[in-house]
Amino acid sequence: MKDNSDEMKMNQIRLTGDLIIPEIDSIREKIEAELSTRDGDCVLDFASVNRVDSSSLSLCLCFLRLAKKQGKQLTFINLPEEMIAIADLVGLRAILHANQAN
Repeated sequence: MKDNSDEMKMNQIRLTGDLIIPEIDSIREKIEAELSTRDGDCVLDFASVNRVDSSSLSLCLCFLRLAKKQGKQLTFINLPEEMIAIADLVGLRAILHANQAN
């Protein structure tokens, strides 16, 4: 059986800083460009994210839409608890959960 862990690490993109409204547009442009240059499925790592607001969910949906358009699977890891709580509040937890690695 082939071990895909090295391949997934190559396609891992780390988000950093604050995922809040004033920062979202620049983060979206940067990460969408990064996703577009990667071959195969990708992992978005949220471990280095400091703060989130509801715009971070919109950002995730944009990334998922782009990945689907490009025929890629996108997985989220280390989602901040605050983001999960906001997703619960607005009924989007199932979408995050479906794309979250355990």
